[in-house]
Amino acid sequence: MLFALDIGTRKIAGLLVDGNEEGKMIVHDAVVKEHEHRAMLDGQIHDVEKVARTVRAVKEELESRNNVVLDKVAVALAGRFLKTFIGESMMEIGEGNEINQDFIARLELDAVAKAMENVESNMYCVGYSVIRYEIDGMWFKKLEGLKGENVYVKVVATFLPSHVVEAMLSVIKKVGLTITHLTLEPIAAVNVTVPEDLRILNIALVDVGAGTSDIAIAKDGTIVAYGMVPLAGDEITEAITKHFLLDFSTAEYVKRNFYLNEKLAVKNILDKEKEIKKEDVISVISPIINAITQKVAEVILEINGEKPQVVMIVGGGAKVPMFDEYLAKHLGMDVDVVSLKNANGLDFIDETDQIVGSEYITPLGIGYTALNNTGSVFEHVTVNDEKVQLIGFKGSYTVWEVLVQVGMDIHTLLGKPGKSMVIDVNGEAQILKGKMPIPATVVINGNPATLRDIVKHGDVIEVGEAHDGEDANVHLYDVVKPVQLMSLETEEIIEYYPKVILNGLEVSSNVELKDGDVVRYEKIKVRQIREFLGNDLVNITYSVNNAYKTVNAGEVKIFKDEMELSDENTVEPGDKINYALVLKYPKVMELPEMEKISILVKINGETTVLTKDGVLVWVNDQLVSPHYEIRDGDRVRTQVPDEQGFIVADVLRLFEIDMHKVKSYKLLKNGERVGFTDPLSAGDEITFDFVLKEVEDTSAEQ
Repeated sequence: MLFALDIGTRKIAGLLVDGNEEGKMIVHDAVVKEHEHRAMLDGQIHDVEKVARTVRAVKEELESRNNVVLDKVAVALAGRFLKTFIGESMMEIGEGNEINQDFIARLELDAVAKAMENVESNMYCVGYSVIRYEIDGMWFKKLEGLKGENVYVKVVATFLPSHVVEAMLSVIKKVGLTITHLTLEPIAAVNVTVPEDLRILNIALVDVGAGTSDIAIAKDGTIVAYGMVPLAGDEITEAITKHFLLDFSTAEYVKRNFYLNEKLAVKNILDKEKEIKKEDVISVISPIINAITQKVAEVILEINGEKPQVVMIVGGGAKVPMFDEYLAKHLGMDVDVVSLKNANGLDFIDETDQIVGSEYITPLGIGYTALNNTGSVFEHVTVNDEKVQLIGFKGSYTVWEVLVQVGMDIHTLLGKPGKSMVIDVNGEAQILKGKMPIPATVVINGNPATLRDIVKHGDVIEVGEAHDGEDANVHLYDVVKPVQLMSLETEEIIEYYPKVILNGLEVSSNVELKDGDVVRYEKIKVRQIREFLGNDLVNITYSVNNAYKTVNAGEVKIFKDEMELSDENTVEPGDKINYALVLKYPKVMELPEMEKISILVKINGETTVLTKDGVLVWVNDQLVSPHYEIRDGDRVRTQVPDEQGFIVADVLRLFEIDMHKVKSYKLLKNGERVGFTDPLSAGDEITFDFVLKEVEDTSAEQ
């Protein structure tokens, strides 16, 4: 059986519980005792000895009645000193990467680290709940196994001051008990009252004790927020004490019984008999209940952001009449959805027949939470040879939670990512990220583990050091990528590196870049690539007039996809293009030594420029035509003829006619008949008319 202990401001309740085969909780016995005087105020232990005596009395009575020895206990911490902070984090997943547990841990812990930035040094992080996951702006229930570009998490991290836990531990140790399960009172109440399948509703749970009113908000399947109001049942009792001059215990009696009686007879602090009417009590406590519920409503609206769908009220302090009505009024809700939740409405087996009222919700919740996490909260573990007393409320602990509680900096466990660089590339900032860190090594009881692994009481944990990620190491050609050139013949790929200006100076090597470097480059002209590839063409060597020349015998054809590119086309760094080397020998007519001569004449009345080669070409002592293709080793010789003038026959080339087909013609130079070989001078006027044999009387004029 499990010993569940609720140490409240006014009472201490102890339950013996276990679960049946169906998973339903069974309450075998219950003992409730009030504190000696006021040993606790507002949920906080003020007198350890007095509280310990009452706890011992509850423990011994349960042991005696059930013939058992109780040495372990599940307890809860008051919510008065609970602080919550929201943390958010966004990380890049990386192209094609699948989200794994290590990434999720890094993401969540980064959010927790950000939540801790504003927390006082004496506060302990005792856990966190994930409120929301997003991938690329879309909500997801779970992340593992998914892909995307950016992932976001929002968490609510919970913190308690050290003195709250230390006081509780002192009481428990004084009565010879060991804590096997430690939780928070609002968490316990939520767990037993609002099961997970109901948390899709927006429910506010208000646990009204003697010293505090604890608030928990459920929505979207999880507990999203906690709150606390330092006003509860004691404020109502104190109002009765002050107005009717009663001691605190007598005022408690009046508060608990006035609604069932029209009149109550009591003695005041002067030992005088006094008759108190119900309507007088209502008149006294109504303003107090109004103030408490107004404050509770304000906190609910603040942490929930709107009116909830349902408000469940639990705890002994909420049993006073009118509490639900006033709270509904301040929330602007129908009283039908703001209601006191009694223990007898919960799904458990009560063998005591006394677990009825709302004051039993928290002790039931402690038992329920502990049963569902048996042994998952414990007294100590050992971290790097140092024994650690654990504090917390979750019911299960990961390695990282233990390490945070012993004061380790999250960043020393995870490491820091390497520094990024920002490079100005053609006026646009490019962010080049450093490498991710390697988390600290973790070993549990000699076995390799991770920061997310669950640990149990007595585990021996060894933690190494994280290794920070390497800073971004980027070279020039990582930013300005070379053009990929693939041969269409061999499919071999070679790279062409563009001209780059780095910080105002031209560079031609793959230098390492620094943060803040300025890189400039221009689009690459195809002409430049053609010249680069021309070095792979076949070379031939020949002589012209005894002067030797070496030239490329061919041309380079360049294509992008299936389109051939011209010299003035451009490509971008990193583009992939194709090329072919086409064999083509130079012709005699392309030699620079092939001078042209020209004169200006009139032909059939139109001014015309006549042009022709001014030299004769010999190759290997053979006279060749201008269309001759020069080969490797050829000896080329040019000759300027003695007579370089033009003759009348040079005009006939313009007409492109076969003189054998001419029937008759008239050829005049400056109005006089001439022959084909007569010389032609600049300014001469030529008239040429002809008639073809096939067609009579046909003439053409130029």
